[in-house]
Amino acid sequence: MISVAVFGFFGAVARYLCYMAVENRARQPKLATWFVNSLGSLIIGACIGAELPAASGVFGFLGAFTTFSTMALDCVKDVEDGRWKQGILYISATLVCGLLLFAVGYSIASM
Repeated sequence: MISVAVFGFFGAVARYLCYMAVENRARQPKLATWFVNSLGSLIIGACIGAELPAASGVFGFLGAFTTFSTMALDCVKDVEDGRWKQGILYISATLVCGLLLFAVGYSIASM
């Protein structure tokens, strides 16, 4: 349990650093959130494909690294601002990319 908390701390720090790096380059907060969630999906797919034990701390890291709540907040902001299409496109792209990248990571690691 302690390893999950420790790895979670590092996952949150890594998310912040990735988020800031992408946002500083692209100037698009949603792109930064999408990138972090997509990368996390790829990595967790690879971890499951490689059959890493859940207690390894990797899942604590990835749980803190990815951010569903920020994605939901971004989508709600779009809806509140009357940008329904943009919100639907954003959440759809995030889910589709996340599932596809999970499958890619899983497939590669389980070979």
